[in-house]
Amino acid sequence: MIEKWWQEPVVLELDGIGRYRIIRNTREAAECLLDKWPVHDGTAYKAAIRMCGHVLRGEQPVDYARQDFIAAAVEAYIHIQLGTSLNT
Repeated sequence: MIEKWWQEPVVLELDGIGRYRIIRNTREAAECLLDKWPVHDGTAYKAAIRMCGHVLRGEQPVDYARQDFIAAAVEAYIHIQLGTSLNT
């Protein structure tokens, strides 16, 4: 599967307090949404899943998946840190 790399990763505090996960591409985002996400019924979550599929099939620009992934994190009250550095 093609990864569809993002220009800037998204850093999530997803696996517990102080435990960060770095998502660098659309494939990683889709896997995270399907396997690690705390809720599976939000509007933004569903939109992010759909958009990851569109991007992986080459139907939409890569940035769209990243934007929808961030929206799903906000909806799920997951702390996000944009950029590549971790301030822990």
